[in-house]
Parts: sequence; C-alpha cells; structure tokens
Amino acid sequence: MIGFGKLRERFQKAISSHSLSHAHIIVGPDGIGKSALVEGIAREILGFGDRNSVDIVRVRPEKTIITVNQVREVVVEASLRPYEGMHKIIIFYEADKMGQEAQNALLKTIEEPMEGIFFFLLAENDMTITETIKSRCHLHKLLPLDQEEMNRYLDTFEKRYNREEEERMERETAQQRVDGKIKVSPVKKIHLKEQEKLQVISMARGLPGKAEEIVLAGMKDLQLTDAFLLLKALVDTRKGRSRRYFKVLEFVPVLSGKDLGDVFDDFTYAVDCVLKKKSLDNDSILEDTLKGDIDELSRELTFTTLEKYLDILYDMRKYILQGININKETIVSSLLLKLTEV
Repeated sequence: MIGFGKLRERFQKAISSHSLSHAHIIVGPDGIGKSALVEGIAREILGFGDRNSVDIVRVRPEKTIITVNQVREVVVEASLRPYEGMHKIIIFYEADKMGQEAQNALLKTIEEPMEGIFFFLLAENDMTITETIKSRCHLHKLLPLDQEEMNRYLDTFEKRYNREEEERMERETAQQRVDGKIKVSPVKKIHLKEQEKLQVISMARGLPGKAEEIVLAGMKDLQLTDAFLLLKALVDTRKGRSRRYFKVLEFVPVLSGKDLGDVFDDFTYAVDCVLKKKSLDNDSILEDTLKGDIDELSRELTFTTLEKYLDILYDMRKYILQGININKETIVSSLLLKLTEV
C-alpha cells in the first residue's frame, strides 16, 4: 500500500509487540484509502496473509444509516470467540452514519471488549461520533497523499487495472468457448503519459480513489466540472441587470442527486482554486478546460465575493450532518439562493 507510512509502521510495531489498543477511529475524506489501510491492518492482526477471513466482520450502512439493530448484532458477534484464530476484527464503514441510539448500544461493548476483539470505525469526519465513543478509541486522521505518493499510486493503479483487464478478457474468452452467447469486450488498457499524470494529480487532491475516478472518466473530474459550471452561472447571474435565479436553480436536480458532502467539498475546492489564482497566480489544476475556467473566474469574481461564498458553504454544512432530517433538494435550493444573493 502507498501512503500513511508512519501510521502503518506504528500499527505494525504495536501488532508485533502485542500492545495494539482495541479500538480505533480512522478519519479521512472519501477516496483517501481508509478501507485499504484498515483491511491491510486487519489481515496483519489475524496473521493470515492476504486471504479473507470470517473473523473480519464488516458493518455498512443500511441505505443511509447504521441502525441500532445492526449494532446489536455486532454486540452479539463481539461476545463470541473467533472462529479461525485468536483475534476478531470488527470494521464499521461510514461510522459517521451511526445514529445516537446505535452509538449508545455500542458503547458498553467498545468500552469493555472481550479479549482479542479489535474495533475500527471509518469516517469522513468525526463530528457526529459521540465524545463517549471517541474517548474510548484512538483517533487517526489521514492526510492527503503528496505528489510523489500520488505518482507512485497512479503507476500501481495502471499496472493493476491493465492486469485485471487482461484477466477479465481471458475469463470471458474461456466462457465464450463454452457458451457462444457470451460477448467478449475488448481490453481497455490505460497508458498515462507524465503530463496526464500531473493533470490527474492536480485534480485528485491527494485522494487515490478520486484519481482512479478521473482516469476512468477520460481524464475528467465530472463533479468538479459541475462546481465550476455553477460558479460560471453565478457570474452570469451577477452580470444580469435583474436577479435571474433560474439559471442557477437549474443545478438543483443535478446536485440533489449527489452526495451533499461531495457537493460542498467540490464547490469549496473550486472556490479555493480561484482564490489561489487571484492571490498567488497559482494554477492549482492543470487540466486545460478547468484551468481556463479558473482564469476566467479569477477575473470576474472579487475576493470579497469568493470569501462570502465560502462563509455560506461553511455555515450551511451543519444541515448535512447525520441526524438532521432535511430534504436534500431543500438544502441545495437554499444554498443556491444564498449564493445568488451575494
């Protein structure tokens, strides 16, 4: 695995010395590699190499939340001895989507676990995880990978993807020999040039998962593109003699269909790129189309306007926290109207 070298080293030393604490919260943005990190640590704890094990229990949200019933099942599982060895790993994915009641149900077990049970809670942020849970866990915040790490990750991803494509074609070809109805798709290999790697890295924000998405989307960050299109629509609205909100409100169905955390993050990043261009003449993004958008927006928008956009984003983030039951379209509509009023 690439990245988080010091953290992985600390975990390895603790595992080797049998001093690893029983509960950990791993915090970082979507796509940074939380799952890969913890899956690797889990296998090291179990000592079974790269193979999977029934002693790794994975808990994911049912639709939008981790329910109290899911946690109660985990409590029962945590009271049972491991099946294959001496240890059992319980991983909560998207732990920030665990409600108050569910966290309360987990508290006693995570406070006094049976020997050999380890908990890992993965979250994009720890704001919705209660202090009582956090006080019983070690908190680890993952920072984005640097350029060198991202470059190495892209090399690894390219080789892995191309190998998987060849293996897929071999499987489909073998199946076609048995069943002539099977259609064999041609191999789609990736060959990234150095300049293309730099473009991907400039858009990926140090997130390996984001880099993969960009490459597979044809060197485009589609969500970030929407953020810049929204900024341009806001500029057009500001230029109009009368306030015409309809051009901005056309983004309501587009943005409501996405994860609102990603929407806020992408728009914040887009504004930050424009601010850097205005203040430092710094090209944060090297992709030609987005680079041109940043140049144009840096001329059209003032520092004051951009800072007000950021203030609105930070203020409205509270409405997307877990446990606040507000319709996504309502949040997006309110956000866009506030932005047009700047």
